[in-house]
Amino acid sequence: MRQLPAAPSLEHLRRQAKSLLKAFLSGHPGARERFSVYLPRLVTLEDRRARLADAQFVLAWEYGFPGWARLKTYVEAVERFAMAAPDPRAERRLARRQFVHDLAASLLTWSRHHDPQALGARFARMPLHDILAVRKHLDASGELADVVGGLIEGLGHGQPRVRFDCANALDHLVDERCAEPLRHLLSDPVSRVRRAALHSLSCDACKLSPLVPAVDLLPTLIAMALGDPSIRVRRATVPLLESYCRDARLEETLRRLALEEDQTVKRTALEVLWRRGLSAEERG
Repeated sequence: MRQLPAAPSLEHLRRQAKSLLKAFLSGHPGARERFSVYLPRLVTLEDRRARLADAQFVLAWEYGFPGWARLKTYVEAVERFAMAAPDPRAERRLARRQFVHDLAASLLTWSRHHDPQALGARFARMPLHDILAVRKHLDASGELADVVGGLIEGLGHGQPRVRFDCANALDHLVDERCAEPLRHLLSDPVSRVRRAALHSLSCDACKLSPLVPAVDLLPTLIAMALGDPSIRVRRATVPLLESYCRDARLEETLRRLALEEDQTVKRTALEVLWRRGLSAEERG
């Protein structure tokens, strides 16, 4: 018995029947043998010519159906089911859009109910692709400013964890309102909060548009690079100095940093000096 494919085509089966009929009428042994199994009298009657309906009948029986009508009904049902069956990729896209919509709604609720702790904690658990997706959704809906406002509120929270989470989240969502609150966090007593604020202020790659602080940050960055109590904060600050590479105040700072004992600080300072075009002797 022949086996139908998983997605049978009625048009393809019609072409098979026509080919079988043509072969039978031309005397092809294989076709005559196939007819002889299901229509033996037709083969022996020399004065009777086979019709397309006969070939369709033979083909249907070969596929296990008691006639062409039953085969046709089955194939049409399969085709209807295939057309009605949902596209898994479309379902995943729909589920993704719903997830982002629901996530944005939760963020807005926490922002509007002045709950920066829940807001920051949710951002802390979100992978980058979710943050970017929800940012796009909120920006398109005109509600991004509300979420940013909730995060700014969290920058002044009494718990360091909340300040840290909100400062980190603002790296991707900042607007001009964020510059001053983030700058104040550069003197936060908790080093990881200072580091998060520093990155959110200075890293333009993560933002929809660069954040331009209202005051000159270079003196603060120089002070942090040279004397912050946390070596991790100092290491994070040194690469940011390069964006001020044309400022005359910077060269002496880089020379001092190039003499540091910490190898990460020293190496980064030397690389910045090299990119400024100073010779090895000038770099010390």
